[in-house]
Amino acid sequence: MSVIYPNQFLWSGFVFAFLFFFAGIFAFRYSEKLNVYLLFLVAIALVVLGNLSQGNFDIAFLQPFYLKGRQYYADAIQITDGAIWLRDFTKNLEHFQLHTRTHPPFVTLLHFWILNISNIETLAIVFFAIGCLSFPIFYKILVYLGFEAQRRKWLLILFAVIPSVNIYLLVSIDSLVLTSTFIFLLGFARIFNQNKIDVWSFVFIFSGLLLTNLITFSGLFLFAFLGCFSFYFLLKGKWNFIWLSLMMTILFVLAFLMIRVTTGYSHLETFLQASHSENPDGFRLFHQPFVYLMTRLEDIGEIFLFLSFGFLAILFSKRAGTEVFGNPKINILFFSAIAALSAMLLTGAYGTGETARACLFLVPYFLILLKDVDPNQFKVLFYLCLIQTFGMQMIGNFYW
Repeated sequence: MSVIYPNQFLWSGFVFAFLFFFAGIFAFRYSEKLNVYLLFLVAIALVVLGNLSQGNFDIAFLQPFYLKGRQYYADAIQITDGAIWLRDFTKNLEHFQLHTRTHPPFVTLLHFWILNISNIETLAIVFFAIGCLSFPIFYKILVYLGFEAQRRKWLLILFAVIPSVNIYLLVSIDSLVLTSTFIFLLGFARIFNQNKIDVWSFVFIFSGLLLTNLITFSGLFLFAFLGCFSFYFLLKGKWNFIWLSLMMTILFVLAFLMIRVTTGYSHLETFLQASHSENPDGFRLFHQPFVYLMTRLEDIGEIFLFLSFGFLAILFSKRAGTEVFGNPKINILFFSAIAALSAMLLTGAYGTGETARACLFLVPYFLILLKDVDPNQFKVLFYLCLIQTFGMQMIGNFYW
């Protein structure tokens, strides 16, 4: 499960929690009167207020980096020469903190580069700013997928108060992953909108693919998504996405070969060693079948829990007005994502849980299902989600 500590219950935290709650109500009720740029600011404010429910700036913005001394930050402040550190990364892998060992080195180097020119406060602000780029990109995706204006505004506000997003968008690495995977999804949404693969669609998909894999090995999800998506259209007799996937793979390999030649860093060697570090006894199903099964269930359950009970009520409801699988294009995106994640879970990925954070990139695939949900049902979903996030932020410290 995600690492959760009790909230310190500071009086300032209660003030921020109630500000978050009432700001969420206000934003949703008056979203029709707010232009989209103001809504972006409101969405950002909701994330900030939700996290300030922990009590203050230090707890919300800075402690996720330095608390317990287990994060990338602890390794980043030990770097003296980034080029040498990158060259020897795989060789020294076992000496790093857990998160550094199980991620590509560019995550820790990003910490180092920012800290080298500024301080931890700037590091937090930069990470949050990159994460917040997900709001305008998500909105553009909704435009491409044909969402009407008011539903786009509602979804933007809902996105900001979904528990997993509100809790982990602030300063976690996974907020950067969310933004890069949004760029990837933007390319597919553009293809659906234009009914063709143009240059910008190609650029968005490849940029998202490359950036995501530079900062997390979970970027393999995007390759699995490409495979599932292409296979669906292959069954329809269409080869264009097969060629797209092949070109993406070739360019991806060339990019990392160039990194290998110029820096000495091998992405493949690091991936294999990181996988062995996380699973030293091999495929867990063979030597710990019960643990394998229970962690799979835990991973799925945590994704659902942090989507909110309100969303699950809509997703599994049979009532009129709650239909979520009525749009063929959205179904292709959603089920390709689910098939890709299922394949990863079957391999034993996410053996320690924490999928609410590590699979933050799944949230948009669920939210786009709400395109045609009845407005009254959507309102109930939003308020239930807001209440759940309000409660979770006020009583827990979701340290990652």
